[in-house]
Amino acid sequence: MNQAESLLFEVLQKFREVLLLMTKTNFILQNFDTQIFGFPVYNYRPNSLSEIENAAAEIPADAGLVCMRTPKSWSHLMPKTQFRRIECLVVMESKLENNTSNNLPVNVRICSQADAEVCKIIAANCFQHDRYHKDPMIDDQTAAATKAQWAFNNVTERGDASFVIEIENEILGFNLCLLSTTTAIIDLIGVSPTHQGKGFGRKLVKAALNYYTNKAQIIRVGTQSDNHASISLYKSLGFREVEEYVTYHWTSNQNEDPRCRKN
Repeated sequence: MNQAESLLFEVLQKFREVLLLMTKTNFILQNFDTQIFGFPVYNYRPNSLSEIENAAAEIPADAGLVCMRTPKSWSHLMPKTQFRRIECLVVMESKLENNTSNNLPVNVRICSQADAEVCKIIAANCFQHDRYHKDPMIDDQTAAATKAQWAFNNVTERGDASFVIEIENEILGFNLCLLSTTTAIIDLIGVSPTHQGKGFGRKLVKAALNYYTNKAQIIRVGTQSDNHASISLYKSLGFREVEEYVTYHWTSNQNEDPRCRKN
């Protein structure tokens, strides 16, 4: 190899290293999830369809779990990867200009930081349709702990407005919301398992609709496509489906577990 060829080889190697680094920056370490799971959890954000097929080869060496959410139209490529389909997420929204009231429903009030522990307990017990509970490689205790801490953090620091339904001094459910410019977001909503099916979820959604009237232009929420009760509730309150995504997981030990061989 002459000097010119050697120089060209070095340039190509550097170029390859830069491309590899750019690819790996698509893997974003999730500090919240990592702390709960006890190993590094990453979110993979592909910029294009062409990146997906080789995604598994670029997974960080220390990763225990990698999550990826893509448009549903990309699903045809996923069987070529090592990622497992977990859920289909439906994004729904409602225009707040159609809402005519700003009063909170009976028995619903603004949540305070003093309610954080109760919301945490409810969150640890009321979810089953979320992606962590659905993944056979993630134990239910860890999935529940994620929701519990998510609720606690929303009430104590990261939320905008939160609502609880309280009857006879007992908090039965919560609706924890965020605000991004002119869009309100139902970040996490849950009702105690022993009180589900009594219309409390509807009251909590109405609370958000009423509260954000004149504070935001639209309100958004995400729910799983197989959570039919949730979808029906939102549609009955004027929400419509606007986007659909599919969530995929890769776990470091998935090839060792027979529950994942069918994926």
